[in-house]
Amino acid sequence: MLGGEFILHSDHKALKFIQGQHKLNPRHTKWVEYLQAFHFVIHHKSGQLNKGPDALSRRYLLLSTLESKVLSFEIIKGLYAQDEDFKDSYEKCSSSDSLFHLEHGFLFKGTRLCIPKSGFRELLIQKLHGGALFGHFGIEKTCCMLKEHYYWPSMSKDVEHFVRRCSTCQLTKSHLRHQGLYSSLPVPHGLWEDVSLGFMTWLPRTERHKDSIMVVVDRFSKMAHFVACHTTNDASHVANLYFKEIVCLHGIPLFQGDSVSPWHTKKHGLGSGHQVLESLLAHFV
Repeated sequence: MLGGEFILHSDHKALKFIQGQHKLNPRHTKWVEYLQAFHFVIHHKSGQLNKGPDALSRRYLLLSTLESKVLSFEIIKGLYAQDEDFKDSYEKCSSSDSLFHLEHGFLFKGTRLCIPKSGFRELLIQKLHGGALFGHFGIEKTCCMLKEHYYWPSMSKDVEHFVRRCSTCQLTKSHLRHQGLYSSLPVPHGLWEDVSLGFMTWLPRTERHKDSIMVVVDRFSKMAHFVACHTTNDASHVANLYFKEIVCLHGIPLFQGDSVSPWHTKKHGLGSGHQVLESLLAHFV
């Protein structure tokens, strides 16, 4: 590309102005100095119109990550030809109208890597369901995370079978439902007009000596804030924390509810926030 002028398409709009910036940090200065050797014009192209290069970069990043973290992952290259799920697709992937295609020997459907019948399916489910950065989410959430990068025909059924057999989920997640009638509240009409406030206390102390979590949930959008605090905080400390973390972002609500029992928690909309947080913490406490 040296000596000739070309057009560089990028979905990062700020790059259009990088050569006209007067104040650059040392890292940007190094790159601008390198780019001076080329004659080009930067045109912005949104991600929706840039699907081809975006798909290529995603597939390359996925393969690089798997090959570095999963031992002997390249074995699946030799499984496609005899696999009952992908045998036909593997043979027809060379045609132009095929939904499947090969890249570095791996079979892809769009940007999703096809996983043949093997132990790698259960390994991927296990990593995305109960890995170090995941909190043993349910069937639907685990399946959504898998479908973002991987594909095989019976994925939903396999995920359901694995999650229902997960011993950690069976021990830490309650399957009992509270009995009784709930008294309904007026339906909120706007964001952060009707909020609920609750606490999870006497948790293991963090490095900053926090042992409690203040849970604030917007009943309209179900958006939640989890704020670390102390179990011994009095009303004045809680009020200051509430204004600092909630009011400064969303303003003062029209209605403020609290939770004093499981029924009140469900009624005021705190149920989902508490349940998600308890589900995540239960596996690490």
